Amino acid sequence: MHDSAPTLLTPKPARGFFWNPYFQILLTVLLTAAAQILLKIGADSSRGDTSVGAWLGFNELRDWWTWAGIIAFCSSLGSWLYALRFLPLGLAFSLTNGVHIFVPVGSWLFLHEHLGPLRIAGITVIILGILLLAQSVAQAEEKV
Repeated sequence: MHDSAPTLLTPKPARGFFWNPYFQILLTVLLTAAAQILLKIGADSSRGDTSVGAWLGFNELRDWWTWAGIIAFCSSLGSWLYALRFLPLGLAFSLTNGVHIFVPVGSWLFLHEHLGPLRIAGITVIILGILLLAQSVAQAEEKV
């Protein structure tokens, strides 16, 4: 158990674009979306296999697409933890909703899945929500 209370002083990120916490959130979103698509490709590699190993997901571990997805998830976790050091959780988590944009679009582009009008409308609403959130954050940061 952690004995000390959370510190009220927010640390400053390292200099440079790459270390910007908002860029790290974007990286988290892109890596998470890529991981989902890569894992789908890896899962499809055992589509016709009805063995217990395929049912439990063990057979997919023989596919390099699955490992690429796992590596993308681990990388995403690193970016996420970095960003959390500098941003409030509510804000950071809200911005990760970009995953709900990039996974369907990536699935359409790379897996040739269908994007219907309702899904496109939902993606548009998510984009608008993220833009509103970004605008409110920008206004709050101007006041500081």
